[in-house]
Amino acid sequence: MAAVAALDPAFTLYTGDVPAHDIWMVNQSSVLRDFNSTYAQLGALGLVYAALGNHDAAPVNLFPSDTIPASHRPQWAYDALSDDWTALMGANYSTPPTDGPEGSYSILHDDSPGGHPLRIISYNSVLYYKYNFYAYTDPMPADPDGLLAWLIDELTAAESAGQRVWLVAHIPAGGPDTLHAYSTAFDRIVNRYAATIAALFYGHTHTDLFQLSYRDYSADGRTAQSASAVAYIAPSLTPTSGPPAFRIYDIDPVTFAVLDYTVYIATLPAATAGTAGAPQIRWSKYYSAKEAYGGMVSPPVTAAADELTPAFWHNVTVAMERDDAVFRGFWERTTRGYNVSECTGACARKEICALRGGDARFNCRSGGWGVDLAKRERVEGAGGHEKGMKRPVCDDDGLGRVLGEMLRRPGVEKLIRQRAGLD
Repeated sequence: MAAVAALDPAFTLYTGDVPAHDIWMVNQSSVLRDFNSTYAQLGALGLVYAALGNHDAAPVNLFPSDTIPASHRPQWAYDALSDDWTALMGANYSTPPTDGPEGSYSILHDDSPGGHPLRIISYNSVLYYKYNFYAYTDPMPADPDGLLAWLIDELTAAESAGQRVWLVAHIPAGGPDTLHAYSTAFDRIVNRYAATIAALFYGHTHTDLFQLSYRDYSADGRTAQSASAVAYIAPSLTPTSGPPAFRIYDIDPVTFAVLDYTVYIATLPAATAGTAGAPQIRWSKYYSAKEAYGGMVSPPVTAAADELTPAFWHNVTVAMERDDAVFRGFWERTTRGYNVSECTGACARKEICALRGGDARFNCRSGGWGVDLAKRERVEGAGGHEKGMKRPVCDDDGLGRVLGEMLRRPGVEKLIRQRAGLD
């Protein structure tokens, strides 16, 4: 936390997943203990806006909607997080936070020097997670917990009040772990309120990514002109995909659009014989988005006041298509240069398609209906699509293989597809 605090951020976004990845060890007591420890440390950063992660309960991933008996809900986790988040947000806001469905809230950020106040909406993305088995009811709810309706109400109110909005959650709405029906509905909301939504912020993948929404996802429709919103998917402090990392965003004080971001990574010096104490972690700048990509587009986006618009990020993906070196630089940065696998040809095309997949139906992931459990053993995470390529993700350490074997049993896949309304 000291490395973040030294950069003096105005406030911090924390996208969830407090417990460690040894999920076979977690229980209610350990999760609550982790909440207390982690959020106490985050409190040293000052103002923090947090979101719910799929690991923030025991068992992990299981967050039933209101169609399931209330006795199944991890209410103890919701209550603890509510207390922790309230403490992190402080009590000096002019308008109290609005409670949404469980694990969600909306709050007006008071320190808004420009003409457009910033509203931060943190929503429970785990309701749409394909490993949240409570999602597979018969029938599957069109709007679990009424979350989509609540988002529309909050965005409509923000639009009417002339507010700008950041949407903050754990699981990217266009990622391969989001059930397609909910991803599509969410993306339609994003497109409707694109003039109000300044940016979206996610975690979950442990890799350094971005993702675009479009007004038109047809073969020729994904253009700079139809790009409507950008999701910023930050790397993780958990070193499963490369060195621990975090982002610092430069923000326009009036529009709250992203002007740039800088990624910082940790290095651990090798221990020296005879040296007392543990080696000290050192943090250093890895790259900035504008330095890496601003000169790759036409016209260049390099001035400090230039916004990183959805059109800019689309043009970055075009540069990746045209120049293998641009894509290779992006690919290496996804894992901060760690264990970089080869990704060319069809692999690169699929990765670029994924960056343009704010609606998960169009992200070129294998498993078109969003529950590709059988392939999870060989295709993992926000990156690798080619056979044998493994990209880290906030997942369940072997659970995918078990579920894959289940799906291979006669009739099981058909049953799940029927439950999902796909057959």
